[in-house]
Amino acid sequence: MRYLLPFALGMSLLVFQACGGGASSGQQSEGENGSDTTDIAGSPTLPASHDCQPGGEILEGNQFWSRGLELLLVIKADEATLDETFGASHRILEVYDTKDCSLVQRQELPVNVSPDFPYYLAEINYNNTSKLIAVKGFSNIYLYDLGNRQLLPQIQAQFLKARYAVDAQSGMIQRLEVWEDYLVGYAQDYGSFAFDLSQSGQLKPVLPFAEYEREEQFYSLFLFASGTGYQVILPDYNREANEFSINPAFEKPLELNLDVAKSARNNRYLILRQTDEARTPHAFDLLKRQRVELPANIASQQTQAILAWMRQNQ
Repeated sequence: MRYLLPFALGMSLLVFQACGGGASSGQQSEGENGSDTTDIAGSPTLPASHDCQPGGEILEGNQFWSRGLELLLVIKADEATLDETFGASHRILEVYDTKDCSLVQRQELPVNVSPDFPYYLAEINYNNTSKLIAVKGFSNIYLYDLGNRQLLPQIQAQFLKARYAVDAQSGMIQRLEVWEDYLVGYAQDYGSFAFDLSQSGQLKPVLPFAEYEREEQFYSLFLFASGTGYQVILPDYNREANEFSINPAFEKPLELNLDVAKSARNNRYLILRQTDEARTPHAFDLLKRQRVELPANIASQQTQAILAWMRQNQ
């Protein structure tokens, strides 16, 4: 049986700055030891490691060290969250100052559906500019602001259309990444979602510009604003390989004409045109989650002719 979930989900939050085409210059993923080892310009020589031992039980990948800020963040379990029935409950967030290993903050996060469901740090979790770290639960998300040493309010993924639960695992966040000024993730059976982190104190959900539904699967295309232009992304999660790709379409953001009828934004194929004199078209296949290269003789035609060519050749 399928269960209709409410379309609107509650939320609030904060922060970021910058957006571009490919990899972010300030973005960090967890290193071999779950750390950001980037030096900060103008800072004195920073330590190469730390010797803080938080104690308790910490799952692999559930600690992150910011060398620049000399702060260690961990998600752990200890006797305070031990459950008589389910055992260790990994929902304690702790932050340490690694200059002297003093505890800066300790907070117990709410039970994550069940006590034995751990919280995890996001797979790509840190941006040097924003200094935000993402933490994922079953279907909820927290961001920790390392710069201000503050845990921000809980948020949940939001979607363009109502989503339907297929089973008890529906809605589970499979992947979550901090990318440029954005938080991008994938929820089981519900598809991709995104948040704009660029404005301090005003975290905003980014709903897809276009979305195609086929056989109860959702294929989404997002527009990420950057200056006067936009980057197009078509996120893809391969469940079998456990691989998540954000798939930015352009080398750098482009100025695009967004005057596209809603009826044209729920199909497999989409054409977006630049605002240049040539009205250069860019074609997208939402099902394959990719930009389509157009032959010169096709790119010079009207939108409907380009769409007809795509239907015959994709």
